[in-house]
Amino acid sequence: MSKFSLDLECIFIRVKDFDVKQLTLVLLCLSAVSVPLSAQVCDPSVAPTGLTSTYTPGTGALLEWDAVPGSIGVQIKATSPSGSNVTRRIIGFERDQFLVPDVLLTPGTYTWQVQAACRTIPSFNVTPISTSNNFTVGVGSSCPATVTDLDGNVYTTVEIGSQCWTAENLKVERDRNGDNIPSGLSNSAWQATTDGASSVYNGVAANKATYGLLYNWFTTIDPRGLCPTGWHVPTDLEWTRLTDFLGGESVAGGAMKTTGTLSAGTGLWQSPNALATNSSGYSGLPGGFRFNEGT
Repeated sequence: MSKFSLDLECIFIRVKDFDVKQLTLVLLCLSAVSVPLSAQVCDPSVAPTGLTSTYTPGTGALLEWDAVPGSIGVQIKATSPSGSNVTRRIIGFERDQFLVPDVLLTPGTYTWQVQAACRTIPSFNVTPISTSNNFTVGVGSSCPATVTDLDGNVYTTVEIGSQCWTAENLKVERDRNGDNIPSGLSNSAWQATTDGASSVYNGVAANKATYGLLYNWFTTIDPRGLCPTGWHVPTDLEWTRLTDFLGGESVAGGAMKTTGTLSAGTGLWQSPNALATNSSGYSGLPGGFRFNEGT
């Protein structure tokens, strides 16, 4: 493919490091940058997508995203564990990643976003800012690795924000005091009952192992308790804290869903499942539902 060289003079760029509050001046020089003649024109209306982040102790946090075609740089905006806002501008053709050195990071959870620049001079013709992504640094989880219910089922856990969640659907068949939870109800019995009851997805017993059980509302409010000791059914406020931490309701679902599709043989969700990343580790599965009329 034919190429041409793009020579740029040295550019002063204001850089704000992740652990430094004051701004400093850094001299960056770009020279003989090879750009394919067929390179796409940068579209300033397209925000970067596909944000992921991986923290490796001793190395740092690798931030990755889908590059905006034709972009010549990016600006990363982050909120540190202390709540301070930090910004970093980076020159690079169709830049799609940045490593934050571990030495610049402090323990806690960072939230970050990125936007691309289509020009090298102010106002840089920047794109809209992306949705947010999170990574946690150097803090041992306050959650137990696993939790066991009354029936001996063992569930892995995940810490999201300041909350501990089970990363698997509940499948216990007894209340916390040992009483059996009614199951196997017909549609009419399910509709009529005012007691707690459970069901398996689609009426197939084998689904319990993968998807857990479905419980009616009366089970979740039963004073005998449903969850393992020390755990409880989440409140609406706790769900809101979860979705807010993951960037809001419009993006939290993808961060909580397992990836892959049934048709491709890579997962359990129906196609396309395109926005699923499971970046939170919540590992949500399509466990189904049962309406109050029993179906």
